[in-house]
Amino acid sequence: MGNNLQVWLVAFAVVLIFFYGLDHLIMNMQGLPLNIDLTPSQ
Repeated sequence: MGNNLQVWLVAFAVVLIFFYGLDHLIMNMQGLPLNIDLTPSQ
């Protein structure tokens, strides 16, 4: 049971890191700097 929870947490972390990286890459291609909360800085 505990092992199953660990697998879910790892998968969730991987997805978060993947989408953060994807967003960072897209914003970089558009030349927009990123704040840590994924909003474009003014």
